[in-house]
Amino acid sequence: FTARLFALDHWQIDAETITRHRHGSELPLDTLEFFIELRHTLGISPEVLPVYLEEVSSTLAGTAYKLTKEPATSGQLVAAGFQAIETGMTEGHPCFVANNGRLGFGVDEYRAYAPEAASPIRLVWLAARRERATFTAGAGLDYDALVKGELSEATRERFAGALRGLGLDPDDYFLLPVHPWQWWNKLAVTFAGELAERHLVVLGEGEDGYLAQQSIRTFFNTDHPEKHYVKTALSVLNMGFMRGLSAAYMEATPAINDWLAGLIERDDLLRGARFSIIRERAAIGYHHRSYEAATVKGSPYRKMLAALWRESPVPGLQPGERVATMASLLHTDHEGGSVAGALIAESGLDPQVWLRHYLDAYLVPVLHSFYAYDLVYMPHGENVILVVEDGVVTRTIFKDIAEEIAVMDPDAVLPPQVERIRVEVPED
Repeated sequence: FTARLFALDHWQIDAETITRHRHGSELPLDTLEFFIELRHTLGISPEVLPVYLEEVSSTLAGTAYKLTKEPATSGQLVAAGFQAIETGMTEGHPCFVANNGRLGFGVDEYRAYAPEAASPIRLVWLAARRERATFTAGAGLDYDALVKGELSEATRERFAGALRGLGLDPDDYFLLPVHPWQWWNKLAVTFAGELAERHLVVLGEGEDGYLAQQSIRTFFNTDHPEKHYVKTALSVLNMGFMRGLSAAYMEATPAINDWLAGLIERDDLLRGARFSIIRERAAIGYHHRSYEAATVKGSPYRKMLAALWRESPVPGLQPGERVATMASLLHTDHEGGSVAGALIAESGLDPQVWLRHYLDAYLVPVLHSFYAYDLVYMPHGENVILVVEDGVVTRTIFKDIAEEIAVMDPDAVLPPQVERIRVEVPED
């Protein structure tokens, strides 16, 4: 093959130049055989290889599906808005080849739940007995206020009525949102005993419509965009990891978000850059005592039933501002046009000037946080929201905070609930 070499060890390969040879003879290209033949060079173990091949196959199947959709130009995506951009992405994480594995989704489930399918869904709601669940919320928020903000009075009364109809007291339960796939494929069977004992009660669907985001287990409320995102546990294998949520791990999530939000507010440079985060404001997790007794920390069996609520960026937007996932800057359409190019054209700026605005908005907070506080983020494209005015990136919003940030200063003073983000990094 031939390729152009760029900064940061980035290679742009011309797909038309890729050939495969063996003993002087040219052979047809085959993705799975590529990984089998190079498994030792790539360091893929015998245990991992078949799973990886399945993820690659699923990624290719997803690509085939995306090619059947009515193509939209990058210019059309940019003009269409936040969720059209989010669901219009045709590639996954650039650092992963098998970036759309989603092992566990069948064809119908793919069409229902994959982000690129853009199929609105409604979340399934369970009632979880309070002594078996943990709920935590950030400063200024409690359980009742959260539920009133997320569910209409009619829905709350419908759920309470379902519990009373079974002779149960609604005050003994927390309401917990669940991914529909997780309910039908995991909880309805694996948690059958908990349901029989009324430790869990299925209440039905909520009334709001949601769209799956690129991370597949997080949902944006399309009926009420000002409401929270909802992130759910999903026992589907994607990019090498089961996408569950730990009930124990969720407990400190709101406190970590409040700590970082406070740090940003007190920092003159970050505040001047208008840098912000969307906080994970509340989290809930259910503790299945039998599975917890049978497993060790980190087991997927401890990550089957939890959820968190993350702020929406919409209420914080000013007139003239719109938002887009930073992952869109890597998107090219069927005509070869890029989202970045469409934004540059809209702005009317020289490309170098446009890039300076973007890099200032993106890198200044990242670098300042590191040098001032030894604080690092996981600022890949899916974790960053761009705020755009007239085609120009003016500021950034970071998300997915509690699971991704780290403080590398061993002497940093951290609140007890935030201590888990401290990491030890050898000087060499």
